[in-house]
Amino acid sequence: MWQGMRGRALTGIVVLAGLMGFAPAASASVTASMSVTSATPVAAGTNGTLGLDLKFSPSAGDAPDQVALNLPSGVLANASIDNGQCLKTTDVTDSACQIGSGTVTADALGTPLPTPVDFYLVPPPAAGDLAGLEVTTTQGDQVGVTNAIVIRPSGDPDGVGVTLQLTLPNSLYGVPVAVTDINSSFTGVRFPATCPATPANVTMSVNSYNATGTSATASTPLPVSGCSALAYNPQYSLSAVKDANDKTVKITTTITQTATESPDGTVSLTFPRASMAGALTGLANLCQSISSGTCKPVGSVTAASPDYPAPLTGNAYLTGTLHGLSLTIVFPAPFPLTLVGAVDLTTNTTVFSNLPDIPLTNLTVALNGGSGGLFDTNCAAPTNTSTSKLTDQNGDKTAAPTAHFTIQGCPSSSGGSGSSSGSSSASSSAPRVSSTRVSGLTTRRPSLRFTVHAAKHTKLSRVTVELPKGLSLRSHTVHKVRRIRGGLTVKGAKLKSAAIVKGHLVLTLRRPAASVTVTISSKGLRESAALHREATKKKLKSLHLTVVARTSAGKSRPIHVTVKHLGL
Repeated sequence: MWQGMRGRALTGIVVLAGLMGFAPAASASVTASMSVTSATPVAAGTNGTLGLDLKFSPSAGDAPDQVALNLPSGVLANASIDNGQCLKTTDVTDSACQIGSGTVTADALGTPLPTPVDFYLVPPPAAGDLAGLEVTTTQGDQVGVTNAIVIRPSGDPDGVGVTLQLTLPNSLYGVPVAVTDINSSFTGVRFPATCPATPANVTMSVNSYNATGTSATASTPLPVSGCSALAYNPQYSLSAVKDANDKTVKITTTITQTATESPDGTVSLTFPRASMAGALTGLANLCQSISSGTCKPVGSVTAASPDYPAPLTGNAYLTGTLHGLSLTIVFPAPFPLTLVGAVDLTTNTTVFSNLPDIPLTNLTVALNGGSGGLFDTNCAAPTNTSTSKLTDQNGDKTAAPTAHFTIQGCPSSSGGSGSSSGSSSASSSAPRVSSTRVSGLTTRRPSLRFTVHAAKHTKLSRVTVELPKGLSLRSHTVHKVRRIRGGLTVKGAKLKSAAIVKGHLVLTLRRPAASVTVTISSKGLRESAALHREATKKKLKSLHLTVVARTSAGKSRPIHVTVKHLGL
């Protein structure tokens, strides 16, 4: 019920109702229009005030009923205010839960009745709602019913974002009224981190009490600016634990950001195959239809958002087909998100694209080990580095943080990690790398030199070089084979071929050798601008080099080296 109106206005309405009656029109309908009243464009990724003016024009004898106000993707209500207490108890006297104010104007038999109102965040009216919205007069009387604030699910035509579901009253003390205007100002609204050339629209649909099954729509653009000013510095970490009873590995990846950074738009994670590879046992949990409710999760996911007071938890499923696998992450309501990552088994890479514009300070995905685990290890290279390629929501910033890890549960004798002196751990039963040196980084003339030694009683037949981050090969194509442009010298053995395969230099020896020394000068190496900046600022402490040594018996062993001789 609508309370708190002046007695004089109420008396006038009752008299008019008695004299004129109230008959519905023969053709009932409602039209709608909308405008943004706050300053535009709004600042990307910030929390600010969103002003909206909703206008309704019902036909005589009709009134607007249900309103769905769809805010653009990335516009979010802050449900974490007052540490989440507003979602637990309704208290319209607590200013901490007040999220806005405005004026609601209703027409009562031709007389406009403007009423100042306040908006409060309250507990969700139904399971699955993000929160509730209660409208009260300045005297504290509720206007209409408690309205729902919901998050639209993945795949919604309007994108993932907030929808306000409003139910408007059509009577006051038994006297018919029709709401004609809601002029509102909401505070603490989180704005998008994307700045499209054509602004996204705030959209609205409304039906009327008498025109069943029909609705009117309206929209207005919400320009956003300042995306390039947003910080973007995500961090990446990985942990891995080998199962005690088999070779499977539990892998946990975590991406962290600050609350003021642009959220990730694309996430690509690559696991080194020398340390962990796809396990066939994981295909036992291949899910054909998540909606069936019969699929078994292959992992779990936890996320933290500054706009919600509790952690978001969900499950990970192996989906797709044998010819095109996917990792699908499913969050339940109130954040009904489905994130699908394409899995490339040849590169051990999973790519999540078109992620929703929701700020997350932590996103942790844990993939199960044990029976049905997705990855296994032979502990040949328990210490290694996982790489990433991340892009922000607006698509104009990238980051590539790495995650160094050691698989727990592998025997210490299977280490294989590089030493701080710049050469790998030596062992009579394992190949090693020595005399590793990088130079020329400050002059943009990079050079790399190292020596590979075969294990005792074996000889080398092939050496594969995975360059440190920031260095790449200068290449060209000869007879459909990618080859290094020059600057390659091999001592201790004669080369049969030198080819570039998937960005790695593969050196095949004409005859097996006990050791080879490889030098690549600036004629064959290219240095990234980021690596040059780190080198000139003297911030570079080490680089990570991987060499795969293949023996004449056909066995391969990765050797991971931390290079500290950088010539700076």
